Amino acid sequence: MITWFANLIPFLFNVLFFFVPLVLFPKTSELFEFNKVVIIYAVTIAIVASWLIKMVAERKVIFRRTILDYPLLIFLGVQLISTVFSIDTHTSFFGYYSRFHGGFLSSLSYSLLYWAYVSNMNFSKTKKAIYITLVSAIFVSIYGVLERLGIDKNIWVQDVQNRIFSTLGQPNWLAAWITALIPITWALIISKGQKYKHYHGLLGIFSLFFLVLLYTKSRSGILGFAASYFTFWVGFYLLNKNIKTIFRSFLQITFLALIITSVIGTPWTPNLGDLFKKSDITESQPASAPVGPALEVGGTESGEIRKIVWKGAINIWKNYPIFGSGVETFAYSYYNFRPVEHNLVSEWDFLYNKAHNEYLNFLATTGTVGFLSYLGVLLFMIYVFVGPWLDKHKEKLIKVTEKQVLPLAFLSGFSSILVTNFFGFSVAPVALLFFLYPAMMVTVSIKDSARATTPRKEIFDTSQTISGGMVLAVTFYLLFLLSRYWYTDTLFAEGKMQNDVDNFTHAREILLKATKYSPKEAVYYDELSEATSGIALSLSESANEEAAEQFALTSINESAKAVELSPSNLNIRRNRARLFIKLSIIDPTYLVGARETLIEAVKLAPTDAKLFYNLGLTLARLGESNEAIEVMEQTIEMKANYRDARFARALLLVDAGRNEEAISELSYILEKISPEDELVRLQLEELK
Repeated sequence: MITWFANLIPFLFNVLFFFVPLVLFPKTSELFEFNKVVIIYAVTIAIVASWLIKMVAERKVIFRRTILDYPLLIFLGVQLISTVFSIDTHTSFFGYYSRFHGGFLSSLSYSLLYWAYVSNMNFSKTKKAIYITLVSAIFVSIYGVLERLGIDKNIWVQDVQNRIFSTLGQPNWLAAWITALIPITWALIISKGQKYKHYHGLLGIFSLFFLVLLYTKSRSGILGFAASYFTFWVGFYLLNKNIKTIFRSFLQITFLALIITSVIGTPWTPNLGDLFKKSDITESQPASAPVGPALEVGGTESGEIRKIVWKGAINIWKNYPIFGSGVETFAYSYYNFRPVEHNLVSEWDFLYNKAHNEYLNFLATTGTVGFLSYLGVLLFMIYVFVGPWLDKHKEKLIKVTEKQVLPLAFLSGFSSILVTNFFGFSVAPVALLFFLYPAMMVTVSIKDSARATTPRKEIFDTSQTISGGMVLAVTFYLLFLLSRYWYTDTLFAEGKMQNDVDNFTHAREILLKATKYSPKEAVYYDELSEATSGIALSLSESANEEAAEQFALTSINESAKAVELSPSNLNIRRNRARLFIKLSIIDPTYLVGARETLIEAVKLAPTDAKLFYNLGLTLARLGESNEAIEVMEQTIEMKANYRDARFARALLLVDAGRNEEAISELSYILEKISPEDELVRLQLEELK
């Protein structure tokens, strides 16, 4: 039994490396990241339980001390403090709903996985884990290539043929993960040597991974590749002074990369097909714009948007300088300090729940202390990679072995993550490599014959049986809570889908069950109020006014519960205002509730032009025309090219008898915003 638990830990790590990149499930609210995070939590619980039972069996603490112990403990301590003082403690603990990764719970899981790995794994087990990871990456890559060929082009809203994302859910995430693994293929190519029977197969795996990277069209991913390429080859030369042993492999890898790049192209360079096209065809048929948000598809606009979002992150830090606004609360705090120029970009009304820069995200959400603790972890991780090389590999190598070259591969993959995180943010598969690459590096020095523990006996005595039983009891309870957490999300997803097709009665039944299982999740109550309001409106249409009023009040209370659970969540307040506006069909006095909600919302987002616009419309519906005109003017000051706000203000000015000002607004729309706007043109002609 003791041996079984000892062997279970490496197996569970292999399960983690294989399934986390691959797993997705269409019945959850988020297909990709949520299921990957749940798998990580489940396997972490199982690994820690197996580790504890090994300690119980040995009657001693099995813990390998490393240089990262104190930095990780400090990092977790700061994360915990930031969570306690967060503007939304629930979000800080579990992570932002729809992202899930990044909360205190995920950081704790990754740290526990690091300690469990270094305490229970050796180099031979690490090599097996690497091979398992590469097999998973091959499956992910093959599916990505099939996506490029159109296997699932009709399933996704995104143009997946233009930018593949395979089983990771977003092109930049796939690029960040595959780029971090590419140096492992270089290490195997070099260490196995030309005479290895599967040598060309290893070259093929590298080519497949690099092809997938280019198919993502991820600028950050390609920059990460450049960083890892430079780190690996220059690092090898500086540390060993013997390029002859790897020169042929270096040329082969570089040649393959150049050939694939020339055939596929990059976001900055054309492919061979483009170069051979006739110039007149090229001029008459300009390349179509990429499909998707600018922060995902790239372009100069992407850089401009990032600058604005980064400026907002710094503004958050200035207002929460010590411990930040709270772990993973960027989606809430950003709108309080959002630069007004964000209203003028193409994605002015998008929700930003990350800073699109991992470092600024930590600075904004965990403050100076959290940012410094994160940088400390980074620096010590780099030392874990570099330190042994500086001490042991100062002489020329005649023959390169896996043990000698894999550490440089870990460092190179890690350097790519540092680059991709600068232009984006980490997700579960990437974070797994971020925390476990250093752990793998530690095991390089552990001899294959060494065993972390040597079981004394296979039979537990009474005290060991009780202790082991307690560990198992807690483990099964945690797994039960986790399974309920996952199941509740499927209920939420199903309820949301039923709401989308106006099946409100069924949606309410499902969502009531979700709130029963997870009574602290604000988004569940928010979606529940949507279903209840739908029922209220249906009853009103069928002239059942009394029942309609009851359901209307119930939906308002459910929405209030959502606000109470997450008072800094701007989206919930938006939905509450929309709820009141819908219910005003039943009773016009509900518009007062919409007005009050929007007034509170603009306090949370004082530069959000759309909120001000909706507040102006609500004031107009309440007959408060002068106040509405004033608010619309504020809206236009924030977003001069806001066609709807200018048109609404023009109509309000007409009603107020201020025709000249109305003509000015309408003329501005036609001259500078929408010259072909027929509705505005007709209104202008009528006024003139």
